[in-house]
Amino acid sequence: MWIRCIFIFRAVFNYTIFLDIYSKKLCKSFGFTANVRFAFKCLLTSSPGYLVCSVLLMSVLILSYLIRIFERPYGLDYGAITWDSYFSDIWFIVITMTTVGFGDMYPSTTFGRLITIVAALWGTFLISILILSVGNIFKLNKNE
Repeated sequence: MWIRCIFIFRAVFNYTIFLDIYSKKLCKSFGFTANVRFAFKCLLTSSPGYLVCSVLLMSVLILSYLIRIFERPYGLDYGAITWDSYFSDIWFIVITMTTVGFGDMYPSTTFGRLITIVAALWGTFLISILILSVGNIFKLNKNE
């Protein structure tokens, strides 16, 4: 499953305007390579809102699926009904990524806790990039 997700992610970035033959030739003339990291940086510069929101949405869906994989069997065995629906998993990941942490749901397995730590750190990073992108929208230039 993960290899498919990584393949889709790389396919999206490999077929952008920043990785066509002209871009690769231009990058080679300036002495650097046009790869997925270059396309990600260019997309972050040209359309930061679109990129950050799509990465945030993909992260929420993937991390909530992972937390569901590791926590649902444990919850079913011990009678915890908090991990019963996929929407509750999405709720948990969004609350964790925004570092609010209400405490109504918490992971019980080691892998669930590890995913929660990763979600909190990744969410902090994405929220900071979102704030930076919004700040750059309101940035004044010399003429203004």
